Amino acid sequence: MKYYLKVGIEHLALGMIIPISIVWKLNSGLSIYQVAVTEALILIVTALSELPTGYFADKYGNKISLFVGSIFQIISLLLLANGNNMTIFIFAAIASGIGWAFISGADEAYIHDDYIEDKSQYKKTFSTALIVDEAATVLGMLLVSLLLFVNIIPKSIFIIAGILLVINSLYIAFVLPKSKLQILKAPQESSLENIKSMKNNIFILLPVIVAFAIMYESGRFLWQPQLKTLGIDIATFGLIFALLKLASILGSLLARQRKFHTTDLLIIFILLSVSLLLFGSKVVVVSIGALLIFLFIENYLRVYMSTVLNKLITKQRASLLSVASFTRNIVGGSLIVLMGLFAQKTILLALVFLVIIKIPAIVYILRKNDSWT
Repeated sequence: MKYYLKVGIEHLALGMIIPISIVWKLNSGLSIYQVAVTEALILIVTALSELPTGYFADKYGNKISLFVGSIFQIISLLLLANGNNMTIFIFAAIASGIGWAFISGADEAYIHDDYIEDKSQYKKTFSTALIVDEAATVLGMLLVSLLLFVNIIPKSIFIIAGILLVINSLYIAFVLPKSKLQILKAPQESSLENIKSMKNNIFILLPVIVAFAIMYESGRFLWQPQLKTLGIDIATFGLIFALLKLASILGSLLARQRKFHTTDLLIIFILLSVSLLLFGSKVVVVSIGALLIFLFIENYLRVYMSTVLNKLITKQRASLLSVASFTRNIVGGSLIVLMGLFAQKTILLALVFLVIIKIPAIVYILRKNDSWT
């Protein structure tokens, strides 16, 4: 229960920020390209920080890593709330990226290594944490719309979210059980062979990892600017994002019940591409409806990619999944910057670019699917 409360507080705060963070940057004077750069920077800093922050968690404990990550998130939010130029938003992005790096790996490791005694309960505990995560995020999104409807200014919302993150940090420090420090083993004689083996596995898996990394990118930084372009009141953004979150959850539930046939994947890819393009429509109902369909399909696809990747990786799972995460963040950051360039013309042009860049990845996945599944 203690861990679930930590998840709930943290994601309630994040749910309040997600629907308005991009439009806040735009309203603070950034161009859409500058927004893209800051969003890409978060991913790239996270990727570059994963190895040292992972070592930090192993040496000092997952709980301390979670605490340090939460402090960086608070710093990021304070900078974001007071941002009025590109420099401040860059520092906010760097702090956010470092914070996510401290939190991402330590979160799951804390559940497995420190929080539960019976390791057979990990799947149940982690699944429950995800449900709390999603529920708290949706609640935060609904709350931000309520606050905006009663004319609370966006800056005050960032402050409220910041207070929640401070409470979360204190909760981590003083309430969560301590970590059980692992003894860091000295390098073994076989470490050179392990490195060579991992290099060989990476070489084999690299096309899969890159293809999946391209498919993961969904152009999220374009969503709020598009809603703003359509003339939708910012006060309804939280409601819309909560609805999108529910569509995403339904997609995950559907994916658990189906097998991944090549024909199904082809239909999924067609719907994914069409919905992305229709999101760029100037008709409100069409644009939002397309995004709902996209989110429903996207999570189905994410479950498929995660299933395939874990099936293909049979050795050195932690190391290779870290490589996959690193690649996903670097590729995602690069694509966001490129989309930002196109978005300076029109958002639809950026979406067209995203669909086109996905085509080689789609073709590769369809050709390989039968051998994977």
